[in-house]
Amino acid sequence: MRVTIRAWSWLVVLFVSCVPVSVVVGQETQASKVITAAVMHEPVVLRVSTFGILSPKTEDLSFRIGGRIAAFKVEEGSRVTKGQLLAQLETRDAQDALGQRKVDLDQAERNFKRMETLHKQGSIQASQLEDASDRLEQSRIAHEQARLNLDRCYLRASSDGLILREFLDSRTTVTAGQAIYSFQSNSEEWVTRVDLTDRNAFALGEGSPAEVQFSPYPAVSFSGEITRLARVANPGDSLYTAEITITNQGRELRPGMVAEVDIYRETEQRFTTVPLDALLDVRADKATLFVLSESRDAVSMRSVTIQAVQGQKVALIDALDEGSEVVIRGHGDLVDGAPVAVMGQE
Repeated sequence: MRVTIRAWSWLVVLFVSCVPVSVVVGQETQASKVITAAVMHEPVVLRVSTFGILSPKTEDLSFRIGGRIAAFKVEEGSRVTKGQLLAQLETRDAQDALGQRKVDLDQAERNFKRMETLHKQGSIQASQLEDASDRLEQSRIAHEQARLNLDRCYLRASSDGLILREFLDSRTTVTAGQAIYSFQSNSEEWVTRVDLTDRNAFALGEGSPAEVQFSPYPAVSFSGEITRLARVANPGDSLYTAEITITNQGRELRPGMVAEVDIYRETEQRFTTVPLDALLDVRADKATLFVLSESRDAVSMRSVTIQAVQGQKVALIDALDEGSEVVIRGHGDLVDGAPVAVMGQE
């Protein structure tokens, strides 16, 4: 009994499924009327909109060489002026080195002058004079390096500002680059930090300009720039933190203000671009579109990934042949392989 029912069900399904086939085959499929636009390959302006919280720009001040601290000249909370001495390393070794380099330089200068005189008299060859000249140049470089090292024993304020924090509380030995003070400049620069996806972080990069707006100044666009970009993603969300430096343009800004940030950059890479009207079924950065066949009488459906949207133009990561055509009107009821009649091109 069970076998008979299954066989009968199969026959019924076969009969029902076969009936429409003869009807469909007998019909002529009408071509859909469409309007198309050409695919372009061109650089695009990538733009990312995000937001962050405003804070004063601070920096850690450090010595460029290592040594033992001889003196702290300011304390935490001190107001300082540009060029003011903040801390000092012991200078005995640096002064001794500079003195020795000065002796070497004086000797090299005297030797060069003597060799120059002998060369003019024809007593030595040109190569000997060149050797003396090279030794003089090396001595000058060594003397200048010694002078710089002595100067680097003194940590000075880069601008007027405020000492926010003192990291050390004793005269200890420090390494080059070790933070001594946290410093806030009185300059017009502020910062906000934003998080970028890996794609945007690589596409934009340091130096990308930004336009920033604050609600108290709705008609003002503050200029900014990515001045620091993390090389490693945040472990929690896999996003890359970018620091945007902003100038206040003579207006009052306060810590904690919400900054609406638009970061943009024109790419060197040429992207496939199509009109926004070509996209269907847009979901996040995925969409579909219809590409016209070479014979211009049918279309094929393509899934694409969106890189950026610029007004009515969309940059795609996927490569489509430049000059090929995509449907921008009349594609609402199209399916893959559908016949079409092109009514015009925009």
